[in-house]
Formats: sequence, C-alpha cells, structure tokens
Amino acid sequence: MSKINSNEKSIKEILDSVGTYTGLTSGTSMKPLIHNQRDNVIIVKNKERLKKYDVPVYITPKGNYVMHRVIEVHEDHYVIVGDNLLNREYVTDDMICGVLVGFYKNGKHYIDCQNSKLYKLYSKIWVALLPVRPIYFALRKPFGWLKRHVFKRGACD
Repeated sequence: MSKINSNEKSIKEILDSVGTYTGLTSGTSMKPLIHNQRDNVIIVKNKERLKKYDVPVYITPKGNYVMHRVIEVHEDHYVIVGDNLLNREYVTDDMICGVLVGFYKNGKHYIDCQNSKLYKLYSKIWVALLPVRPIYFALRKPFGWLKRHVFKRGACD
C-alpha cells in the first residue's frame, strides 16, 4: 500500500482522527485478489487483536505502509505474508494502524471482507496453499512466456 501525498494527512493520521480510510492500493503483493492502482480499499482502525486471515495495514520501521494477510497469531506478534509473496513478516500490534474491511474490485463490485463467504473461502485456501506457492511462482514465468510468445493472437495462423 502506498503512502498518501506528503501534503495530505498520512493513513495513520486519517485512521486516528476519522476511523476509516479509503484509497487505491499500490503494488502487487496482494494479487490475485487486490490489484495495483485498480482496487479501492476500505481500512478501519482496528479495535481488537487481529485474527488469522485478517489483512492489516501496518507501518514498517522505514515508514512504509504495507497491507498483507495474517497467517499466524502469536501472543506478542503476527506472522504476515502478502498473497503474491513467499516471505514471512513479523509484525507487532504497535505497528498496525488499521485492518481491511472491504474493497471495490475494479472500482465497481464491492467485496465485504467481514461477511462474504466466498472471500473467507478464498482467504483460507490461499493461506493453505502457502507451502506450494514456490511451485506456482516457478511455473508462472514459463507459462506466461508461452502465453505471450507462442499462443499470442495470430501465432498459429
């Protein structure tokens, strides 16, 4: 998730004062669910400890805003991974400024992260597939190349 323009309030300041932040995401770490500069997220200030599958917005020590999924909850930290990543991150409660409650897919279709059964199923499946993601990522590149170069429109004509 990107920072807001420096002449405006930060995401944390907005959440602290208003309680809700909406905006476009920046980056590919939450693909295939949330896409760069295309999907509008709704973040609220979290009032309780996060649960497995929640998607918090947290601030890194360098001051960057990140939005990734909780895969483990521990007493003093969370283990968090982006849906399109492999590396685990260790985040404490004091780093978290909000949690994803919903988003507009392509700016049109609203996904309710708290009540949608389909979204909850996606979250559980995607976290369960974490051990096989390296295989998926390894196969994705050659298949993408084949799709672009061999199966492109008119290649077989």
